Amino acid sequence: MASNPITIGIVEDDEDMRSYLAVLFRAEADLQVAFECARLDEALALIKDDRPDICLVDIRLPDGSGLDFIKALVEYGDSKSLILTVLGDRASVMLAFEVGANGYLLKDTPPEQIKRDIRAVIAGGNPISPQAATHVISMLGANSEAEAGSAEVENVLSEREADVLLMFSRGLSYKETAETLGISVHTIADHVKSIYTKMSVHSRNEAVFEAVQNGWLEL
Repeated sequence: MASNPITIGIVEDDEDMRSYLAVLFRAEADLQVAFECARLDEALALIKDDRPDICLVDIRLPDGSGLDFIKALVEYGDSKSLILTVLGDRASVMLAFEVGANGYLLKDTPPEQIKRDIRAVIAGGNPISPQAATHVISMLGANSEAEAGSAEVENVLSEREADVLLMFSRGLSYKETAETLGISVHTIADHVKSIYTKMSVHSRNEAVFEAVQNGWLEL
């Protein structure tokens, strides 16, 4: 008797990419598309009662971050996740694994490799695109150095700056962050400038990642 196919959820806002993936998986006897959606709220609603074996998740979604979806999957505990994104920067890669992603692929990954990596995740593996892997390796080296001289790093962020980073970690824009916190977009920009200076970073993702790593921000 044949084993049950691997069921897959696709969380991807690009319609062409979503259709491409759906067609790709439907051509395989052991892969079955459980659902496909473009938004975070849709994806969260779909997994409330019935979760596929694995979800292929983009990080940037129109109403939030795919990382929030992965955190929800981890809380349910019965479904795996594989990032598929154009973002190959260090902060995005490390944040993905921080919240519980099982693998990280870039969107230029060949189709046959995507299918192999889905099967690998189900088998217990953690596939990573080469570009993403370099960040993981460098972080392992940095962690070893940190352990050799581990001294607690003092929190340089103000409470409001931490609030701003928390909103960014949820995928909110400057405008959405300003509306949520009840302050102006110009004030958000001032906070961001201060954060970048204090932390010696150059992007929102990098700032969020460093804050989480230092224990200043809890996602």
